[in-house]
Amino acid sequence: MAESLNRKVPAFPAQRGAVAISAAFLLLAVGLSGVLPLWLDEILQLVETRSTTPNQLIHLLPRHPGAAPLGYIFQKAVFLMAGYSVRLARFPSALAASGAILVTGCIGRDLGLKRTWLAPALFALFPLTLRYACESRTYAPGLFFSTLASWLFLRLVKNPGRPRAMLYCLSLTAAIYTQPYTIFVGVAQTLWALVDRDRKVAVWSAIAGAVAVIAFLPWYLWTKSAWQFNIEGAGVRFQFSPKTPLMLFRELVGAGYWGSGLLVILFIVAMVHRGAGDRWVKLLVMLIGVPSVLAVAADGMFGYFVATRQLMWVLPAVAILAAAGMERRPRAGLAIGVLLAVICIWQDVRFFTGPKEDWQAASDALSAEVRRGACLVIVPAEEIRSYAFFRPDLAQPHCPAARTVVAFTPYATNAQRAAAIYALNSRGYTKQSGTEAGRSQIDLYTSP
Repeated sequence: MAESLNRKVPAFPAQRGAVAISAAFLLLAVGLSGVLPLWLDEILQLVETRSTTPNQLIHLLPRHPGAAPLGYIFQKAVFLMAGYSVRLARFPSALAASGAILVTGCIGRDLGLKRTWLAPALFALFPLTLRYACESRTYAPGLFFSTLASWLFLRLVKNPGRPRAMLYCLSLTAAIYTQPYTIFVGVAQTLWALVDRDRKVAVWSAIAGAVAVIAFLPWYLWTKSAWQFNIEGAGVRFQFSPKTPLMLFRELVGAGYWGSGLLVILFIVAMVHRGAGDRWVKLLVMLIGVPSVLAVAADGMFGYFVATRQLMWVLPAVAILAAAGMERRPRAGLAIGVLLAVICIWQDVRFFTGPKEDWQAASDALSAEVRRGACLVIVPAEEIRSYAFFRPDLAQPHCPAARTVVAFTPYATNAQRAAAIYALNSRGYTKQSGTEAGRSQIDLYTSP
């Protein structure tokens, strides 16, 4: 990673290899986007975007902790233009992830990688990249904008000034309005400029980051009380233990301990070859470490549970640093890369073929019982909207009745299960049968 920013290179797009990888990934993601059934978080987002007006959408978002509007608006725009389907719901994520892969190629090229297709290829191989490209959530769009911000930051480093600082600021603003934690990428970049003693870049990047945060403040101030209320109501709490770093390490790219271990080996090779003082290696390390630490700290401040998806923005830096390690030791790097690819593909196969929650299958089973006159009880009760998303008739009350069908969602706690069963038994209901549909437990109760 030489001082490649001093060379004149085309700004965009990256060379053919990165373009080809990005295009192939998009086709794969679109093809796989209809394979898996919708899971709970996707349904909760689609409840807001599928059947609401844009104005209703904005006013409903605060009930989702941490939700920012831009990703939801993208999905809503797709529905308004093309209608609703599962593939269309997941299309913005597939497009955003493929865009992030392409921009990663641009970053790697600007940092001096000779094989500029290598970082995009690694990024595309990461199981976490593909999973969130096939999910109708806002993480992949946030990943795209944060990756774009990193590339625009490099352009700012090359030629500090107002026009490039404004573009960088716009990308950070779009990122934070898609996923708030993406602002930690900007924090890492400003810290790096300070450590690198580049005062102009430090000032411009700090101003850009501050403007992005200020632009986000109206949304945050409007939603923070609702966010906190719903965090407390969800029953999830921040917990940090010695196992938390191990969990984050294991799920860094979705490839388990073996995959993350191989990446660490490549990191060490890249750092040892150029030395820890190499400015671009230092930037990549900070782009991995700073957002990770700040995401966990922010979860602790808000009392929210730690999840790897909250620091997905480190993936481009992970891919580029690993690619640099592979270039430094080509033979060993090739062997490690092949093994890493096998592990990533195996994890993808396991993810896309393993058992998953299927709310539509459960909704169909419940609807059949309700049509026969059964009273419907959902545990926990607020998840009725997830079933009614597929079968609106389930939202209509049919209680009390001699027959009661109870749906225990995959997220029902043991205490919630026990309370529901006790309530039914105390009213004279006895269990007649039970089955599982889409990982929801469905039991039929009758009264004399």
